[in-house]
Amino acid sequence: MNVNKLQNILFACLLAVFSLAFITPASARPFLNKTKEHKTKSDTLKYPPRDPKKAMLMAILPGLGQIYNHKYWKLPIVYAGFGVIGYFAVNNTRYYRTFRDAYNYKAAHPECTLDNPDFDYPLAQKYDKATLKIIRDYYRRNMQLSYIVGGAWFLLQMIDANVDAHLSHWNISDNLSLDVSPVIHPYNLPNAPAYKGISLHFNF
Repeated sequence: MNVNKLQNILFACLLAVFSLAFITPASARPFLNKTKEHKTKSDTLKYPPRDPKKAMLMAILPGLGQIYNHKYWKLPIVYAGFGVIGYFAVNNTRYYRTFRDAYNYKAAHPECTLDNPDFDYPLAQKYDKATLKIIRDYYRRNMQLSYIVGGAWFLLQMIDANVDAHLSHWNISDNLSLDVSPVIHPYNLPNAPAYKGISLHFNF
């Protein structure tokens, strides 16, 4: 048995395993459809369709939109995001103000250096005016970026609540199915060279 033929057999076996693992046999579909129908009715009674506009308005208070949609597992993600962004925003703002004040002091007192004991401003004594300006601008840029990311995260959790509410109205038809099968053509013909692949058939 040559290597090419062995590869074709292995490829066909892998596709067969894939098909058995992911394609539902026809004999099992009535039972699954009945289970799905039962679950859909009970879920509809327990969790009725959500209003997207209401979900988005409630998300003005971060996390409330996710609670309205019963997506409680998203709450730690929402609050962790705000926590991390808030941490960087607060620290960058604090450092920016510190070096801004040091720069302003250095600009007003250029003689403030480590060799001059008449001044007691460690940052202004340690760094020159140009270095203080670079550090100040660096933390100002990071501070602004932190606020922009925070605003984007706020909008993102509002959009997430709105999309989740929209999806609560979305139902998948039981007639939707996917059939996966291997395709192997081992012989070279004038207009059809040898090939192997996967055939996908959608029914809806």
